[in-house]
Amino acid sequence: MTGGSLTGLLVALCISSAAHGAPNKSKRQSQYQFLYALRRKIVCQDSGRSYRPYQRWEKSYLGSTLVCSCSEAGRVDCTTKPEVEETCHDKYNGETYRIGETYERPRDGMIWDCTCIGSGRGKISCTIANRCHEGGRSYKIGDTWQRPHDTADYMLECVCLGNGKGEWTCKPVAQHCYDNSASSSYAVGETWEKQYQGWMMLDCTCLGEGHGKIQCTSRNRCNDNTVKKSFRIGETWMKTDLSGHRVECLCLGNGRGEWKCDRESGGTVVYAPERSRFQSNREGTCRTDSGNSYHEGQRWIRTQGSKQMLCTCLGSGASCQELGSDRYSVGTKRKLYV
Repeated sequence: MTGGSLTGLLVALCISSAAHGAPNKSKRQSQYQFLYALRRKIVCQDSGRSYRPYQRWEKSYLGSTLVCSCSEAGRVDCTTKPEVEETCHDKYNGETYRIGETYERPRDGMIWDCTCIGSGRGKISCTIANRCHEGGRSYKIGDTWQRPHDTADYMLECVCLGNGKGEWTCKPVAQHCYDNSASSSYAVGETWEKQYQGWMMLDCTCLGEGHGKIQCTSRNRCNDNTVKKSFRIGETWMKTDLSGHRVECLCLGNGRGEWKCDRESGGTVVYAPERSRFQSNREGTCRTDSGNSYHEGQRWIRTQGSKQMLCTCLGSGASCQELGSDRYSVGTKRKLYV
């Protein structure tokens, strides 16, 4: 820069200062420093380019962006430029998401699972492969729902599998059980009585399990073949046993339809229907000290000192066990609980 040019620049600065009022000391000092740098032709060199004092520029360094400036002494000072977090803007819902964030996007009557990928351009990836769409509704993998069969005769329970293709599977749901013998329909969990072989009674329960399954049992009933009647647990009845004695019977159940009968002459007989095999003769093959006789399979309670013994007629003799203990019936090894 020539002397005339420098003089002209100084005059221009003075006129500018006069037009805007007297500048403060720091402003004048900054202007003089700038002019001093120009007069000394101070420049900063960076990456093959020249910069004047107080000039700023950006450059890349090891994957980061640096903001650099040229000092009045000709030194280059650089600092790392703060990174701006990349986001994804969804034009369909107008929302903005961070990298890695997932969200649901309703579109075309379906629900899409979307993820903000970014990749330097706000990329968004969406898929319906992990959802099932049926009947205008959207379900995630593992979700279940019910819908009528195409024939509308019964309901189906469906579960979403996904399998990368939005697949699902369905099976029939039995809301009711139909008992043909009673010509009646029952809801799942409902119980009812069912007659069997003309006089026995069974307690039935509707399980359903997708095909109207019914479970029936007589465990909590006493079906007495000698009187051809069925009794509930706790009910009593009178009858004449095979030995001609009048007895009063009480339904115990015990999970296997057992009952006991007390003779007027003394003694108690416990019946286990699944083990009872009665003979046609009037007198039984097992006789007690009191003179009572029992047929094979019949059971009775007798007192032995301070203990109560449960005895069973085996045909060729009797087997007794202390009442309340466990025993096994001969031949079947079936454990009995008394």
